[in-house]
Amino acid sequence: MEPENGNPQNIRNRRIFYLKEGADFVRCSRELKKQGITPIEYLPHLGMVIGESVNPRLKVDNHPYVEHAEQDIRVNITEPSYHGSTYAVKPTFPWGIERIGAPMVWTKVKGRGIRIAVIDTGIDPSHPAIYRNYKGGINILARSFPPMDYNGHGTHVAGIIAGRSRNTGLVGVAPWASLYAVKAFNKNGSANLSDLLSAINWCIEKRMHIINMSFGMEMVSESLKKAIMIAHRKKIVMVAATGNQGLKNSIDFPARFPETIAVTSIGMNNRISPFGNRGKGVDIAAPGEKIPSAWLGQTTKEMSGTSMAVPHVSGTIALMLQLNPNLNPEQIRYLLLYTGRKMDREFIRTVNTSQAIRYLLRSKK
Repeated sequence: MEPENGNPQNIRNRRIFYLKEGADFVRCSRELKKQGITPIEYLPHLGMVIGESVNPRLKVDNHPYVEHAEQDIRVNITEPSYHGSTYAVKPTFPWGIERIGAPMVWTKVKGRGIRIAVIDTGIDPSHPAIYRNYKGGINILARSFPPMDYNGHGTHVAGIIAGRSRNTGLVGVAPWASLYAVKAFNKNGSANLSDLLSAINWCIEKRMHIINMSFGMEMVSESLKKAIMIAHRKKIVMVAATGNQGLKNSIDFPARFPETIAVTSIGMNNRISPFGNRGKGVDIAAPGEKIPSAWLGQTTKEMSGTSMAVPHVSGTIALMLQLNPNLNPEQIRYLLLYTGRKMDREFIRTVNTSQAIRYLLRSKK
């Protein structure tokens, strides 16, 4: 097993610097070194530098090249509220895939050619439901190692997006979409903010169409906000989890940023899950309770959480983009809401994949 960094010892000395527009990285590095800061990574698409200093209180006010500096912090995957046992799925579609109507449109579209980055704990590429659609990725934690999953969360999410194994009953929303593992979270499900920024920078560089973000944090981060804004301007669609604390008036970041599509969870009863955060900023709901998907050791596991709801929406967007690659993130948000299914006594709509695809098919005629 490869080393998985991002430990608390590193984070105390690590800071994120985003540079003034037009700042030269080489000159900036020299200036930072003079002040006792060692640059360890440059993120050119975000205009940021990750650096380490033995003095975490070091000021960079009035620095000629630095716009803002921020302390690195810890971020966790949106911890599932229920971990089911490993079991064998019957050769039918998972209930969430059926509920959103994905199988009804597979004769027309399956997500072919759409690149989806899963920023998570990695993906197990050997899983029978995943290997056909797995296209590689990056291990942010240890660049010389593949982005293998030792936690299970990322593999589960990937299976919901683009699983393809009729024999085991594991078929995702977009069963021909291309999956890319962007491993920023370690086997314990935690990451440094700086690793998430590196992950987003990679997604921009590799021209991903969609970023699945089944993670959250309660604190706002200016550098993450800026990274999300830049990716949005590049027309990357970012889908994020609202969180699992059961809050009625607050959702996690990055789902709270207006550039992301914020997803909460529903159960089989078509009601918002008790654990699903809701409130201002939520865009749509999707199945997130007792969702079967791929797991480590080429097995299957049932899990619940907004983490499981997000990939239902990411897969739906992949189908939409195959039909119309010119859709921008705001057009996609509008179409998801316009075609979404109303819920009793709820102001949030649930994703309706079949209706969204039918709308796009009609508009092409």
